[in-house]
Amino acid sequence: MSKKEEQAREYAKSRYGNNGRETGNEIAKVQACTVGYIAGWDSCLKHLATLPWNEAVNEITKHIEANRSENPDSSNEVEV
Repeated sequence: MSKKEEQAREYAKSRYGNNGRETGNEIAKVQACTVGYIAGWDSCLKHLATLPWNEAVNEITKHIEANRSENPDSSNEVEV
């Protein structure tokens, strides 16, 4: 399993998983979410590859700034 697939499954499980006791419906949601995540990731990379380097970096920066958490240190917090 590639790193991208692993990240997609972890995201999907965190969103739809049920502590290892997944029903058929939850498994289907995880699979659909994983496929969508990978498709979106690939589409984003293809788009960025068509841009000059500085424009691609600017788009990434704008996205991060627009979607930044209200708490700037939230990525450093430990989940309990």
